[in-house]
Amino acid sequence: MAMMSRRHFLRTLAGTGVAAAGVTLWTEVSSFPGTCVVRPVKIPAPAGWAGKTILFISDLHYGYAFGPEEAKALSARVQAEQPDLVLMGGDLAHHPQMDLDGLLAHWKPGCPTVYAPGNHDMAGGQTARIIEQARAGGLVTLNNAAEDWNGLKLIGLPSALCAPQQLSLCDGPGWKIVLGHEPDVWDHYAAPDLLHLAGHTHGGQICPLGQALVLPTLGRKYVHGQFSRDGNRTLLVSAGIGCIAAPVRLNCPPEILKLELV
Repeated sequence: MAMMSRRHFLRTLAGTGVAAAGVTLWTEVSSFPGTCVVRPVKIPAPAGWAGKTILFISDLHYGYAFGPEEAKALSARVQAEQPDLVLMGGDLAHHPQMDLDGLLAHWKPGCPTVYAPGNHDMAGGQTARIIEQARAGGLVTLNNAAEDWNGLKLIGLPSALCAPQQLSLCDGPGWKIVLGHEPDVWDHYAAPDLLHLAGHTHGGQICPLGQALVLPTLGRKYVHGQFSRDGNRTLLVSAGIGCIAAPVRLNCPPEILKLELV
């Protein structure tokens, strides 16, 4: 029997109406914004950043179970947190030909937003449309590029499933934040003093008894949470905001990571 794809599996599972006593089911109707979790994470601050906050948001999948009303609600939720910076970690769109007008028209976080593309933004080699829309909408777009942000080095890498990543951008002294959509690529980020922010896995999205049933390529080793290594290297994997294949989340609410720099 051929292996069932992640997308086909999730659609099939959602179609069965998966639910059981004592298990909370998040559906398209209630997944966002009502059940969205803001998860605080304390991070050692580089010079000049102590006391500031950065929000990390990933996997909106705009155009699939996430439209203009959800975009407006997300913007309001971000404003309420009063961050100094917002980082977006890919899959802004559900597919690379998506029109983002309904998202960008409502995106008013009250601070700069830095974005690096994910695999759904770049699928099939179609990289230009989403990146151009994001840039035109006021997002600082980093695609194999780095930028110094008031003493903080921000590095944005493209989806490792869609394009080569210029890992040399991670070299050099000083603390840096890398937006790299797929978490399992962390194994190749060998530079010290590096915080890798990833999404891609949706935390499993459908997790009966707390365990993901199916996971994507380059998202099967580091599924969700915080991981650390020698050399002051840290990986944070977000469960993301949106859905893929089926507009349902089981035991895996959408989340925003709130980096508290101390």
